[in-house]
Amino acid sequence: MKAATMKRWQFRIIKILGWSLIGHLMSTTKLADNCCVCFTLATGVTIIATLDLIQGLLTVFLGVACLLMPETFKGHPLAHHYLYNETTMVAILVMSLIGSISAYFSWCAIKGIRNLDSSLLWKFFLWKAGRAFFFSLLLLSDVWKTFGTAMFGSYLLVLFMSTAWRAYLLWIIFSLYEMINTNDASSAAEAGILRQDADERRPIVLP
Repeated sequence: MKAATMKRWQFRIIKILGWSLIGHLMSTTKLADNCCVCFTLATGVTIIATLDLIQGLLTVFLGVACLLMPETFKGHPLAHHYLYNETTMVAILVMSLIGSISAYFSWCAIKGIRNLDSSLLWKFFLWKAGRAFFFSLLLLSDVWKTFGTAMFGSYLLVLFMSTAWRAYLLWIIFSLYEMINTNDASSAAEAGILRQDADERRPIVLP
């Protein structure tokens, strides 16, 4: 009983320290002025969210299409084959679920920019951060598997470039969130929001 209690307290302490570190990094991070030099923050995040929305909907569509396609496998309907191939079935369902969740959070970001709702942008940021962390772990596992082989350098380069790009996108999204969350119309206008919209719509500050 004491050991279990000790583990719970250790987990809580690690969690508090982790969130404190993340909060410190966010509070000291310089905000971006634009996206990829040629777009405003609002336009850049809208493009990111729209692409994610399209990707999510396509993933769901392809998952459903795979389950309903009329092609056969060894004389049986393909759906019949899936019922006896748990790995394939689970993969299709999981990817369809992830696509649905991605489409939802992308819609939250688009709506958040439209309504100047920082809480919706924060949800999108957390979703992108979680996905970035997960994919970085997958790439790191590939790097570990190729350690000592001729492919190690290539996988390491992919890990670096992918992580850097995802971190940049997170920086862009976080910068827009911060500018809208200030509850200041001028900051929202600097992010690419029309001044008239920034004056008329009051941002919903994340509690």
